[in-house]
Amino acid sequence: MAGRGTSFPRCRDSSVARMASGTVLLRLGVLGGLLAGSAALAADTADVPRAEAAPVGPESSSVQWQLLAGGLASLDGYASTGYQGWLLGAGWEFPRLRFRFQFLAGLPSSMVETRTEVKLEQYVFGFWLDTPMLRSGAWRWSVGAGAGFLLFGRTAFARVGGLDTAGPRFVPALLTGPDTSLRWRFSKYFAVEGSLAMDIVFGRPLIGFQSAQGFEPLHEGWAVRPRLSVAMMVFP
Repeated sequence: MAGRGTSFPRCRDSSVARMASGTVLLRLGVLGGLLAGSAALAADTADVPRAEAAPVGPESSSVQWQLLAGGLASLDGYASTGYQGWLLGAGWEFPRLRFRFQFLAGLPSSMVETRTEVKLEQYVFGFWLDTPMLRSGAWRWSVGAGAGFLLFGRTAFARVGGLDTAGPRFVPALLTGPDTSLRWRFSKYFAVEGSLAMDIVFGRPLIGFQSAQGFEPLHEGWAVRPRLSVAMMVFP
């Protein structure tokens, strides 16, 4: 009986040891499988190309504010060379329409006769709008029309005796008419624009002198006057 009691515990201990070692091996196998699967998934994920982030560009606005500064020349029918001057303007440009306020300041033009000399100045403040007819890259061709207030400044001098010249005075008039422009925008902030307009003037002054025989007209001016201007544009 003593021999049987001593042999039974050894068999039980060996069985328990085998079960424990089997459990450890099973756990190691499961852990190894999980590690191998994770490594394979990580490798597959690394091989997939990542989409590059799209570059963030500047926000485009449907309305652009612009400034204009340049020169002009017009044939007005008074002086033989017409008059020349400066152009200043500001406006807002939409995709299909542009609004502009323009100030035109003419340099004094002289009309010299044998008996008199008259200096004439012209100032225009008006409102113009146009719409693009063609857009191609940096180029824009548009047509439109405008209207404004025209102020003539007249100063007369007598070159001989016996003439009665009026003192300096200002004569108001109205100006309106169509125009067309061509613009080249060579950078984001700058452009050059040339425009051709046909100005129709209402209320233009009649230039002449007063003699013993009465008023003698010399220059009436043209009712329809072509005007060419070239301006530098800035887009703030």
